[in-house]
Amino acid sequence: MLRYFVMVVMMSMSALGAVRFLHENPDAVDKAATVMRDTIESREARETAARAQQPSRVFSGTERLRADRAGHYVAEFNFNSRRVKGVVDTGATMIAMNETEARRAGIFVRPNEFVYSVNTANGRVKAARVLIDEVRLGSIRVRSVEAMVLEDDALDTVLIGMSFLNRLRNFQFSNGTLEMKL
Repeated sequence: MLRYFVMVVMMSMSALGAVRFLHENPDAVDKAATVMRDTIESREARETAARAQQPSRVFSGTERLRADRAGHYVAEFNFNSRRVKGVVDTGATMIAMNETEARRAGIFVRPNEFVYSVNTANGRVKAARVLIDEVRLGSIRVRSVEAMVLEDDALDTVLIGMSFLNRLRNFQFSNGTLEMKL
């Protein structure tokens, strides 16, 4: 018990000493703040310089997809920097995905957001409208792309619809190849 009492007294004396020091040296806080600010600014400048030395990726190119055996154009897209396997579907008005794929892409939909009724190949289902911050395919990057999230049992493939394709400068099919230009 005596040991705890001694510790409390020592901590109290230390605190009083710190208060007295700061009272007698009001510029000490300003100096410490200046040193801290300079340290942070220096670190930020080094990080900015390091990023500037890295090669920047250009997003304004052309991408080509070959049709698979079934005639579908399948590719690895990035939704919000997360990989998603999608099938290009010119018959789909928007990008369409199920809830599980949406969660993998960092898109979270609450049950009360399923207010739209949409027609699919599997019939009429409820959907939620969302905005994908960024959709990428190789050197093509499109921001703020509209999409629909359907319930898991309504769709098992991510469809890359016209809400993405219409944002491109051009896309065309020729000899089993889909060419897309940003």
